[in-house]
Amino acid sequence: MRKKRNKKKILIVLSIILVLIIIIVGIIVFIISKNKEEIKVTLNDNLEVEINSEVKLLSFIDKVENGEIISEDKTVDTSNLGKKELEVKLKNKDQEQIYKFEINIVDTIAPVIEAEDNITVNINDEVNLVNYAKVTDNSKEDIKIEISGYYDLSKVGKYNLKFVAKDSSNNEVSYDFILNIVEDTDNRTFTTSKGYVAKVVDGVTYIDGILIVNKTYSLPEDYGSGLTDSTNNAFNQMKKDAQKEGLNLYISSGFRSYERQRSIYNNYVNTDGVKKADTYSAKAGHSEHQSGLAFDLNTIDESFANTKEGKWVSDNCYKYGLILRYPKGKENITGYMYESWHLRYVGKELAEKLYNNGKWITLEEYYGIESKYEE
Repeated sequence: MRKKRNKKKILIVLSIILVLIIIIVGIIVFIISKNKEEIKVTLNDNLEVEINSEVKLLSFIDKVENGEIISEDKTVDTSNLGKKELEVKLKNKDQEQIYKFEINIVDTIAPVIEAEDNITVNINDEVNLVNYAKVTDNSKEDIKIEISGYYDLSKVGKYNLKFVAKDSSNNEVSYDFILNIVEDTDNRTFTTSKGYVAKVVDGVTYIDGILIVNKTYSLPEDYGSGLTDSTNNAFNQMKKDAQKEGLNLYISSGFRSYERQRSIYNNYVNTDGVKKADTYSAKAGHSEHQSGLAFDLNTIDESFANTKEGKWVSDNCYKYGLILRYPKGKENITGYMYESWHLRYVGKELAEKLYNNGKWITLEEYYGIESKYEE
């Protein structure tokens, strides 16, 4: 009887142990399965982005369940149209995995045209109207501009035209403008050989806002009254910095009126003749000194180039928006002999370009214009 009871107790104990084992195994399985739950990633509804737009990798992910993102939130390259595969690194407990998805890079934005509403050119001017407009596009591609509408450069009149531009994704834009063809040499526009648009306003020629005066382009008799504030400020700052180097700079000849220049030029002609005078002196109306943007430094002589001041000026004047207007070796381009002492104010941005690391470029070369008297 006692044996039966012992067996019964053993069976009960074994049953309890078995149940505990089953429970423990179940718990372990549950924990393991919980740890191995698949990471769920939900993406944003919109996976389309414009070409060349700035987007971050993680901006496409709405939420992550059962894990976390461990990838760096870097900028996505959107420079090419079409499908692009992206990937992020995820982590669940001690396990890592890669999640891949696709975005679509598109171009739905039309180009942008910048132009004036009214363009005035002189009759029979050789102009290329497309140079009067600038087009940009988010695709950063080179987009051509076309002219829509009829016009005749040989006939005075007003023409209603359009600039039209289309990118490679067929996004098109147009810009309405009026072309005025007039017979007025003092107020007109023309295109240079380098494609720059030059404007003549009341007899004064400008290219990109830079006043142009040389043997081809002149100033009216009543133009100018002195050196401009910008020119004076540039010289004063240059003079101040030169003094720190132990150098002495001073203006020996600044603004000259039309009448003053005529007197100077005629005196040179009487002394040396027209041909020689034209190599170093300008006719009235053709002198940069009348513009108020130019001046001569120190000794107006070839010797200035070899002085400490002359060498320093040649290497540093561009920093103040000043250029060596008549560089050595460019006599056939500027129409004038090398003048190390003659400086012209054009602003710091253009001056640095013309300095060209010490290999001076002239305004004539840069803009594609000539410097020759009419015969």
